[in-house]
Amino acid sequence: MAPENVDRFREGIEAFNRRDLDGLLRPFDPEVRFEHRLAALQGSFVGIDGVRDWINDVWNHFESGRVVCADIRDLDDRVLALGTVYGTGRESGVEIEQPYTVVARFEDRLITEFTDYGDKQLALEAVGLAQ
Repeated sequence: MAPENVDRFREGIEAFNRRDLDGLLRPFDPEVRFEHRLAALQGSFVGIDGVRDWINDVWNHFESGRVVCADIRDLDDRVLALGTVYGTGRESGVEIEQPYTVVARFEDRLITEFTDYGDKQLALEAVGLAQ
């Protein structure tokens, strides 16, 4: 078991909520494969620079945003995180609430793969915990 992976993941969420880019990127491997829920439209990213650009783009479009994630599970070399993303559009003022359904793979305490499935059932299936 690797509870330190859960701690590192949680620290990343807290950094996102503070809009602390350096803190958010700290747990990522420099060559991370980052697949967000819009990857089918925008593509996924490989490398920390792509993640940095994507996060900056998100923050440019949302006046506020936070991740609330009470369910973070240690799955040895992976972490499953289930929660909710909240945000308010910068120009529209529209509030969003979406599922946060991430599986992150760790090697040497760094996230090497980050996938946001956008759907709890898909995330559970990805880690073999489908209900």
